Amino acid sequence: MDIKIIFFDIDGTLKSFHNDGLTPGVIDALRQVQQCGIKIFIATGRAPYMLPHFDGVDFDGYLCFNGGYSYTKDRILYHNPLDRKDIEQLFHNAKNMNEDVLVAGIEEMSATGLNKALEDYMSFAKLRLTNYGGEHLQNVLNNEVYQLMVGTKEEEDAQLLKGITRLKITRWWDCACDIVNRDCSKSQGISHVLDVYGYKRENVMAFGDGGNDMDMLEYAGIGVAMGNAKEKVKACANYVTDSVDDDGVVTALKHFHII
Repeated sequence: MDIKIIFFDIDGTLKSFHNDGLTPGVIDALRQVQQCGIKIFIATGRAPYMLPHFDGVDFDGYLCFNGGYSYTKDRILYHNPLDRKDIEQLFHNAKNMNEDVLVAGIEEMSATGLNKALEDYMSFAKLRLTNYGGEHLQNVLNNEVYQLMVGTKEEEDAQLLKGITRLKITRWWDCACDIVNRDCSKSQGISHVLDVYGYKRENVMAFGDGGNDMDMLEYAGIGVAMGNAKEKVKACANYVTDSVDDDGVVTALKHFHII
């Protein structure tokens, strides 16, 4: 086992949904990992500007928008924005379903409106939207867009993607979805990071708890599912650790003798 880089989901993995920060145990473990010369990356569905700042930890890089955009402090490693025609078709489909759409770019987000489904999504994800629609939405659309979010359930996926072949839906919550390019995933995002550093899959360890982590856990040399993950996520992993509330990240790092 030659782990050189570790990717961590945020909510439900690094930190509990009930807390904003990392526990002292997780902070200490991440520092130990870096002291061993292993890189640590965030792998999330969030946009760069939505990333929380964790005191005491300086990550080596970030994989955002479920793999659609990755970067370090010094450079952009990979980017895969959505096509404008696909965005317009998605808007059309969502409107026919009486659903609003959240639009995420690199530096800000907007929305076509803010119905209860989106409000619930934003509350659950602890996001704030101070402006939307009209000129504000157009300003976001004038720049690269990497992800759309809609407050729909899985049985509505086909209707939402009607007439669209280049986008796909990924989920980390049952009542809402993230929409990205079909060739976009956390595993694909990781592969582009590996190309930059010259690493191989067997050099990768990954931690996750959500549906959008499943391909990443399968792709990594060592995939670790959190104890709080659903069974379908656990089935994709090499190892199931303790719950996030019991510092499962620390448990797994010790189990594999990373720290």
